[in-house]
Amino acid sequence: MVIRMEEQVSGSVGEREREAEVQSLVVQLRQYQTQAETTSQELVMVQQAIAEHDKAVETLKYLKNMKPGDELIVPVGASTSIYVTLSNTDRIIVRIGGGVSAEKDPDSAIEFLEAKKRELEDSQRQIAGLLQRIDQEAKRLQARLQELVAKSGAPG
Repeated sequence: MVIRMEEQVSGSVGEREREAEVQSLVVQLRQYQTQAETTSQELVMVQQAIAEHDKAVETLKYLKNMKPGDELIVPVGASTSIYVTLSNTDRIIVRIGGGVSAEKDPDSAIEFLEAKKRELEDSQRQIAGLLQRIDQEAKRLQARLQELVAKSGAPG
């Protein structure tokens, strides 16, 4: 009779430990899911910035072939554009950070934008690697969770 009581007590202690681990794993999985969503959003923003840099470089390359007096259509926002006459093709204003802009010649502006694009691509690779590590860890936790749930359903 004493042996059976000890088995029941130790069985319930083991069950409580398993339930605690299951709850802990569920919390960790939710945290990884949130982190993965945030990281995915960051990755999308970096990809958009890369595309913007590509577009700017292509536009500057096109502008290098134009001359003062040529007419352009320039987007001003909200799906609206205006016609402008090009007055100068050898001065480009580039934002260099911290609310500061600099005037550059087209080739220097292109070099600057391409360097920024390379930095963004490095960030993109780092973020993608982080996302992959988050996914791998979440899968590992999910496998452990499934293992614990299967054990709790099996007779002890």
